[in-house]
Amino acid sequence: MGDSKRVAVVAGGASGIGEATCRALADNGYRVVVLDVDEQRARSVASEIEDGLSVICDVSLSDDVNQAFGRLAKDLARIDVLVNSAGAPAQETLDALTTRGQQVQAEAAGADRPDLDVTSRMTDAQWRRELAIYLDGTFFTMRAALRSMIPARSGCIVNVSSIHGISGGTGLPHYSAAKAGVHGLTRSVAKEVAPYGIRVNAVAPGYIDTPATERFMPPALRPELERTTPAGRFGTAAEVASTITFLCSDGAAFMTGQTLSPNGGYLTV
Repeated sequence: MGDSKRVAVVAGGASGIGEATCRALADNGYRVVVLDVDEQRARSVASEIEDGLSVICDVSLSDDVNQAFGRLAKDLARIDVLVNSAGAPAQETLDALTTRGQQVQAEAAGADRPDLDVTSRMTDAQWRRELAIYLDGTFFTMRAALRSMIPARSGCIVNVSSIHGISGGTGLPHYSAAKAGVHGLTRSVAKEVAPYGIRVNAVAPGYIDTPATERFMPPALRPELERTTPAGRFGTAAEVASTITFLCSDGAAFMTGQTLSPNGGYLTV
């Protein structure tokens, strides 16, 4: 490995879209840092890619992020790319999806739909947890990465959002708010740092097959989501990773402050 090899930090790189992105960026010549709270899985992914490194970090904690990026700046001397893909499905999200699945079944049977009462029952802790991971975490890592990118007058940041941050997800007020916040954050920072040669974009996937989807998607709901997706299927993590890799490439050199949404036509923006 030469000193000139580009460095990409992937937050949430131990699974799902983040893991697929680690592999795609490694295949495109980056030295990849797998940044994740899951130490065992992060080390496993890093060991499977050329020159991979793992760093344990909880992106919702500002001190954790600052310490992790401080070590990276010292050890690697450069950060060329940051991808924000960290996430952790919450129990109330699972509950909301389960109820939506029950609603689909009730409609098919001509029965009364169960109520979906999420917002009025949501606790402060549930609300804060989602914003801490998805919005605070994105801000903390961007801020830390920019401390290296601005002096270098070069860099690329890709924030992974969601179609729910664009259209709103039924029964997912905290997640939708956090992801919508990511879009505003992306556009604001993109305008600020463009003069430094730094690009900031977002990717808002639709329904994607990941380990989290497999664990949390109710069987009754998936066929309905596939039916309402014009492509007729869920996407793959590799397909989203390809979009992210494009945004990191020279082919996207004139793109900043934008959101690309690989969603199979479920949502057109």
